[in-house]
Amino acid sequence: MAKYILTVVYILFTTGGLTFMKLGGDTLKVGLKGGFSFSMDWKTLVGFLMYIVSFILWQQLLVKYDLSKIVPIVTGIVQIVIMLIAAIVFKEEINVMGWIGAALIIAGIVLIAFATKK
Repeated sequence: MAKYILTVVYILFTTGGLTFMKLGGDTLKVGLKGGFSFSMDWKTLVGFLMYIVSFILWQQLLVKYDLSKIVPIVTGIVQIVIMLIAAIVFKEEINVMGWIGAALIIAGIVLIAFATKK
């Protein structure tokens, strides 16, 4: 059960990180003129921190699951969730090909998740 909770938390942190980085826009500034400078707004910072946490969680997922299953399943789920966030939060339009692609990703996830080992 803990593996599944870890997976859900990873997906939340990954998609949350990407969403907040997008919400923050182009606020990440790094400069070397007159010394090193680094700045970002709070949304970008939250996204950055969430993405760091998701990277640490990802490493744990790779250890706990079969690599050939966890990478395509979780990556596919993240792609679908991000597509929905893009449509709902950012009002991005998803065309027919996007929905067909999402359906194919879901079909692939189902096939991989329920495949039996020989």
